[in-house]
Amino acid sequence: MDYYSILGVSSSASKAEIKTAYRERKEALAAKDESSAKNEAARTANRLEGAALNEAWNVLSDQSQRDRYDADSASRDSEAVEGSATELSASLGGEPLKISGKFAGRTPAPPNSPAPNVGGGPLSQRSRRARLELPPGVELASTRPRILAMVFDITVIILLVISTQIAGAKIISERYPVQKEANATAGEARTAAAEDLSAASKSLKTAEDKASKATGDEKASAQAEVDKREEAEKSAKKADQRAAEELKKTQEELRGPTTAVLVASSILALFYLVPSTARTGRTLGKRLRGVKVLRSNGEPLTWWPAFSRYLLPVAIATALFYSPPGLLLALGSVLWWLWDPNRQGSHDRISRTIVVSAPVPRLRLGGR
Repeated sequence: MDYYSILGVSSSASKAEIKTAYRERKEALAAKDESSAKNEAARTANRLEGAALNEAWNVLSDQSQRDRYDADSASRDSEAVEGSATELSASLGGEPLKISGKFAGRTPAPPNSPAPNVGGGPLSQRSRRARLELPPGVELASTRPRILAMVFDITVIILLVISTQIAGAKIISERYPVQKEANATAGEARTAAAEDLSAASKSLKTAEDKASKATGDEKASAQAEVDKREEAEKSAKKADQRAAEELKKTQEELRGPTTAVLVASSILALFYLVPSTARTGRTLGKRLRGVKVLRSNGEPLTWWPAFSRYLLPVAIATALFYSPPGLLLALGSVLWWLWDPNRQGSHDRISRTIVVSAPVPRLRLGGR
């Protein structure tokens, strides 16, 4: 359906011209509808014409929809002209046919190429991003080997982090025995104070419930018990606050060594990931599963892309002290490739890398 023809305007018409043409056509249609009031067939045709006018106006009055319509129309016209040119070329004995005019210089898209990337409309992430043009012979890695490679690498990293934390805690205990002991004591005091506060709050709640049900002479003694429990709770709150402040103070004294251990964990994780990726495009997990990291243009990685690829997830995990939320957030930034048309996670898009299928040849023993 040619919306421009329906409205009687050219494809280069402005929005104001389209609006004027739409109003004129609607007014003419309304007059025609009145003149054919008794002709049911004519009224039906008028309704269909009105629906077409409304559809054309809805599309051409919205710039994003108009851009999509123009892009789709150009694609269809180009394919039609190419088909006609091919048939005519065959009929002329295979002589190439030159195309001029608005289709000159256009090359039809290959049959399996993705749809043009046009703006506007509720497009999904998969359809909004343009697909990369992969070099010949390069194929993006499939889901299963890539997931298995990632699980292997994450397992290795977690083991490295745990080992570093254990070794770091031992070193801190040996080098900072006084601060470590004070921190342990403060932690135990805070735990005990929190338990006392919880018990005091429960006792106060019980006393308040009993006082609400008391009558007569029992009411005065019950209220006295509530007052007593309130004072106990206030004392427990003050003790808990003092214990919390003391624990925070001892933790501050150990913040430097603790941060050093955390940074060491991250450095070890990057040491496992970056050098092997920079040299061969593979970590140990990727080598075992036959996948490889390349630049998005198909070239081998260098040191900076390899480093920037892993910096984001490691930095997220480090900032959140390798806690479960931190690990999940880092994992989510990596797993975004499951929804991406180019199978690129956030770390891939930052470093402009792709993960491709590249099985490692198996060594044959004994010359077989």
